[in-house]
Amino acid sequence: MPQTQIIPDPAATRFDLAQQALVRSWKDCGSDVAWVQVVGELDIATAPALEQTLRDAELRARLVVLDLRELTFTDSSGVRVITNASVRADRASRRLVLVRGPAQADRILTLTTSNLLEIVDLNPGEPVTHALSQLSQQDHAA
Repeated sequence: MPQTQIIPDPAATRFDLAQQALVRSWKDCGSDVAWVQVVGELDIATAPALEQTLRDAELRARLVVLDLRELTFTDSSGVRVITNASVRADRASRRLVLVRGPAQADRILTLTTSNLLEIVDLNPGEPVTHALSQLSQQDHAA
């Protein structure tokens, strides 16, 4: 069973899964923004945890950023969770923004969801705070 290294962050709520580690953390970033970081495999065993995490984040933030840069695999159950979260956000006049993950994980999302998801690229060296600032400004301009 793969081990996940959890980076200490007292402001974040942690989710420790027994199967493949999935949600490393999510945190309320202020300014009505939540950042959800996903690590490892998103499949039928881990999708329910991501769904609950996204629902919790949706209750607290108008903009939810789903960081997929450390996602190594996803199957149709993961795509369904992400797609459903996007539909919920749309219906509630909120935003779900995905930070593009590695090619192998990104391919299934691109092939199956076409224009349904808002996906952005984040440079590896770009500070998260800078990305949040840009996304938050876009959200307020809309």
